[in-house]
Amino acid sequence: MKNSGKIFNLINVSSALIAEHTDIFHIPYPSSEFNGFQGGCSDGERYYYQILMRYNESGKIEYSCIAKIDVKEKKVVKYSKSIYLDHGNDMTYHPEKNLLMVANNKPHPTKITLIDPETLEIVGYKEAPLPIYAIEYVPERDIYVVGMSGTRSFCFLDSDFRLIGDKSYRMDKSTDRYTKQGLYADKDLIYFILWDGKHKDMDDFQNIVSIYDYDGRFKGVLDFNLGVKEPENLSVVNGEMLAICGNEDSGPIIYHFEPKIK
Repeated sequence: MKNSGKIFNLINVSSALIAEHTDIFHIPYPSSEFNGFQGGCSDGERYYYQILMRYNESGKIEYSCIAKIDVKEKKVVKYSKSIYLDHGNDMTYHPEKNLLMVANNKPHPTKITLIDPETLEIVGYKEAPLPIYAIEYVPERDIYVVGMSGTRSFCFLDSDFRLIGDKSYRMDKSTDRYTKQGLYADKDLIYFILWDGKHKDMDDFQNIVSIYDYDGRFKGVLDFNLGVKEPENLSVVNGEMLAICGNEDSGPIIYHFEPKIK
């Protein structure tokens, strides 16, 4: 996994960062049946995985598929068959196990679905010790960082999904206005990508990435000005920060974020 060194260096100079963004790739749906998307992740090198969803007219998720994207070539390498991942809010990649792990979230918030990254087929399930909505495996630390459902907190799990130290850390209260989305973590920092959609008509509307260290200390914020487009997840591929955002009028779009001091 590549460390997002640019942010690590910048956040130690200033707690207020902003990201310039570049549109990298519009992820096409495999068919007209799909009309939404949720979590994703990368393997840290070339590939990016994103959950695509089929919502019915009442807003219920009927089924999903996973798109495997080659970011360098800007193309979809493979779509999975239709599978069911509940809300599928977030995903991570475990390099030693060579597995994708999906945090199912609602209505089964302790369920983690295991997926073969080559076949994109479900190969098993795990149970988290507490309800979670977001997950990231950090190989340098051999732990999982997880966002805790129903709270503004996060905690750490060991390689066997056991809670480490019986501790949790609350996100900074300045982020309470935002909708929680996915998370990313490298060996130094933890990043929560947040949506300000409830305040889209207000002058201070602003999507952000909220950043913490492994002692739970709030390090600062990365603003990104994409309008009301809803962000879903954040990853680092070959040292570059990528995010997937979109809205009702647009399917998922991969953006490159270039951070700088605000």
